[in-house]
Amino acid sequence: MKCVIKDRPEPGIWIKETPSPRPRAGEVLVRVKRASLCGSDIGLYDFSPAYAGFADIPIIPGHEFAGEVAELGEGTMKFKVGERVVAESILPCGNCPLCRNDQPNLCINFKIFGVHINGGFSEYVSVPEKLLHPLRSELTFEQAAVIEPLSVCCHAVRDVAKIRPTEAVAVVGPGPIGLLAAQVARASGCDYVIVSGIDVDEARLRIASGLGFKAVNNSKEDLKKIVFSTHKVGIDVVIVAAGSGAALTQACDLVRKGGRILNIAICPNPVELTVTRLVRGEIALLGTFASTWNNYENAMELAVTRKVSIEPLVTHRYPIGDARAAFEKAKAKEGCKVQLLI
Repeated sequence: MKCVIKDRPEPGIWIKETPSPRPRAGEVLVRVKRASLCGSDIGLYDFSPAYAGFADIPIIPGHEFAGEVAELGEGTMKFKVGERVVAESILPCGNCPLCRNDQPNLCINFKIFGVHINGGFSEYVSVPEKLLHPLRSELTFEQAAVIEPLSVCCHAVRDVAKIRPTEAVAVVGPGPIGLLAAQVARASGCDYVIVSGIDVDEARLRIASGLGFKAVNNSKEDLKKIVFSTHKVGIDVVIVAAGSGAALTQACDLVRKGGRILNIAICPNPVELTVTRLVRGEIALLGTFASTWNNYENAMELAVTRKVSIEPLVTHRYPIGDARAAFEKAKAKEGCKVQLLI
């Protein structure tokens, strides 16, 4: 089978032919139809400090994918060959204290598809049956390959930040996660949701505007002035969806006393943050990671009911043989969500 592979501790990826996997007991072989590139895939591509020593190489990247059941391993009973499925990204151990506490996304011994075990940037991938969801009939494979990041936003916005109706929300970073999180916040009853970025994000800010959000280019406009002109004490919840210290610093300037900062982004490098503002303002700084089974089901429901629009986010599509071009396009931020046609 043709696949994308990361087999050297240096920037780049390579396209290779490898034997197709066979499903072991409890696994399902999935014929991948569509896969999306994520910011973490770019981190692996660049082999940034956040991934050097974290990822197991050689590895086939990709944790946002959907496809059809091609073969059933021994003991699997949930699916039939040909059925459409979407895969979860985290393989929890099921036995550690956090798994037993119903927090499998925080499993002490977790493995991530495309980071620790071979992922979906390949024609076939073998997935434990328990990590596969039947794909809703109303959804295309293009939409399905964005269900994983949408589930992450469902977990972040609803489970971690516990955003309430009528709360004011600012999203710093208009990438796919930021745009999805903004839509989940709006679907949760938030009337005021503002999305910000910088010059390199112009294309993504246009998408945000097209989705009905107030979109602000921080490089040209004073975001703080705009926010405080309508919210005198600041924003209830600031969602940081850009992996930089500058984004976190800006969040501290925007959030109200007693508010919350929700950081979804992975920072490729260490950042400095002055915590005095957080302490004196009783501001909660929240981290969030991955998602759970229910979040995937919630994500599909939001997509089916059109409370979250996925199609405007998918701006570029490449055959798997052009994966290098796909990675470079995603790095350049010239569009939004980049997908591989497999």
